[in-house]
Amino acid sequence: MKKRQILVASILLTILAIILSSCVRPPSSESESAIQVGSPAPKFTLQDLSGQKVTLDQYRGKVVLLDFWATYCGPCRISMPMFEDLQKEYPTAMVLLAINVQEPAEMVRDYVREQNVSSRVLLDEQGTAAQAYGTESIPTEVLIDKNGIVRHVQVGFSKQVISQLRAQIESLK
Repeated sequence: MKKRQILVASILLTILAIILSSCVRPPSSESESAIQVGSPAPKFTLQDLSGQKVTLDQYRGKVVLLDFWATYCGPCRISMPMFEDLQKEYPTAMVLLAINVQEPAEMVRDYVREQNVSSRVLLDEQGTAAQAYGTESIPTEVLIDKNGIVRHVQVGFSKQVISQLRAQIESLK
């Protein structure tokens, strides 16, 4: 009986680890390649929750943290408040853009309202920005310097990501 309990617990822990490490987004029909550190950040135009168009170029001269996420993603739910806290630490040096990937606007609005999300949330309903950045798993974070160059990419959630991002932001601000 004890061996069976250990086996069941091991299986459950393995499943939980997989769930918490990252969520896989729906695959694209086109081939995707992950964005490379040191390369120019792909440009995009997306709408925010109020319907305003937002471009990456608007934030030239600031460090930008892109957070690709979805409401169904457990690790995204854990990491989003941490990224918001990071934004509060660097209110003038860094901009956080929380890019929701392929979910209906109303679902995202409801989630943002229920969770009290204060970040600027952008809607990537077709997945074009996510595809341009090669995101196959969420959460994915991309840190972009003041000149539009990718400086850090984090796929999945890790406890160390906040300290890594903080160190990068300090060096870029």
